[in-house]
Amino acid sequence: MAGFTLIHGSTQNATAWAGVADRLRSHGHSVSAPDLPKSKPAWTLGAYADFIVHAMPAIRPRLVVAHSFSGVFLPLIASSADCLVFEAAVIPEPGRSVYDQFVSDRSMFSAAWIESGSRWFDSAEHATLARDFLFHDCELDAVLPALNTVELFDTRHLTMEPSPLVDWPSARCASIVSSKDRTLNPAWSRRVAETRLGVRPIEIEAGHCPHTSRPDEITMILRQLADQHPNGA
Repeated sequence: MAGFTLIHGSTQNATAWAGVADRLRSHGHSVSAPDLPKSKPAWTLGAYADFIVHAMPAIRPRLVVAHSFSGVFLPLIASSADCLVFEAAVIPEPGRSVYDQFVSDRSMFSAAWIESGSRWFDSAEHATLARDFLFHDCELDAVLPALNTVELFDTRHLTMEPSPLVDWPSARCASIVSSKDRTLNPAWSRRVAETRLGVRPIEIEAGHCPHTSRPDEITMILRQLADQHPNGA
């Protein structure tokens, strides 16, 4: 059995992982899904990484799965994990901020997502934006529960902070790419998974939140990844 830490992204809270967490626990795994502090302008990337480490189960192997923006934290906790899993997630570049990454390669995010950015700070817009960008692939009866997971994590100061990484850590990594992602460009995710992580991405036919829309498939992928890391090796 494995210890999983499931990290939500910048537009959801920890309840987004409930379906996957329940399924993993039913197979005997230990699961932590911490709720990241949503408005901590004094917190750095390193502070969030420390928060995640303290939430990790003790059982090995330890797999830490991060969604969306929270991919920036993964390499900072590499020494505490056995596998880092980027799920429709930003893959940071050592020494550069997410903002700088985007400015140098605007294919990173969809143009429509970038244009919608300021609207996320109006809570009245959340349902419309979430339906368009996050849950467009959900079954109709799953949309309302999905909308209940929406909560803004203010990452504006974190997008401007250069990654404290000097080099990419020698950690095992996996990348789950959502082929219907309307937020993070799937083509960018595939390319960077291969060039920066040195792995072939695992493709899933889903939107930006496959843990919400395809919990069975994500659970199966995570269990398979755990099987590749017996006893924390």
